Amino acid sequence: MTPTDPQCVAPTSCLLGQSPVWSASEGLLFWVDPNRAKLHRYKPKTGNTRRYDLPIKASALAIAGGELLMAGGLEIGIFDIETEDYRQVARLEGDPKALRINCGGAAPDGSFWFATMDSEEKAARSTWHRIDTGRKITQLKIPPVIIPSTACFSPAGDVFYTADTTEQEILSFDVGEGGALSNRRVFCTTSAGAGYPDGSAVDRDGYLWNAEWDGARIVRYRPDGAVDRVIAMPTVRPTGCCFGGDDMRTLYVTTARTGLTSFQMDTQPFAGSLFAIRTASAGLQVAEWKGR
Repeated sequence: MTPTDPQCVAPTSCLLGQSPVWSASEGLLFWVDPNRAKLHRYKPKTGNTRRYDLPIKASALAIAGGELLMAGGLEIGIFDIETEDYRQVARLEGDPKALRINCGGAAPDGSFWFATMDSEEKAARSTWHRIDTGRKITQLKIPPVIIPSTACFSPAGDVFYTADTTEQEILSFDVGEGGALSNRRVFCTTSAGAGYPDGSAVDRDGYLWNAEWDGARIVRYRPDGAVDRVIAMPTVRPTGCCFGGDDMRTLYVTTARTGLTSFQMDTQPFAGSLFAIRTASAGLQVAEWKGR
């Protein structure tokens, strides 16, 4: 079975749709549009979508039981999808006008990893943090970059993947006890093309699927970093991806319309929408944050 062509399943017209997460227990996909402070929900069985107003500009999500852990600005909180109540869990020190959380994801041990960055996207000021199940935040030893993207792990949980988007590199680290990282290396680079690595997902075979901003494609990489497969997207700015569905063989892809020219908007009417790609590969069920 080869992947199907990407199908638009939710024409939401997000400015910057990102951070898709799949809730297996609810059969729902969630993602955010940070600049508009919106949360989106899609139910594959019915095709229905729903949009929520958020009290923060959330840019990263994780499932937390029947709720959502979300990170945005310089804070982390819990959003109840039934009552729409939000409660803050933690806040980082700093000026939210100068720094903001850009990406994050749940780790196999139930912690949540997230990265801050320079709000103006000019200086390499990023820092990675880990909030454990006891709500303790520790800083991870990862060299700073301008735009950090991607937060995912190998099937065994012993390799962490992130991206230096500006330098067009996906990086990998060995993961030790308590989130200790070592052996930084360049997993792959996208510098041969026009695309910049953005959000990623890992399948059960350990292959990494990456959305290429301005590359109009999804690339599947082998565990050794070699390109295994390329899937063309009908929009130039895919931003992230995750596996979902009953069999975990649907790759959901978020996209952006921010920054597109009038011509690009005319030729990409579904930019900012959610897409689905059926794959032969089953995805990993990403862990939930267990610090409720």
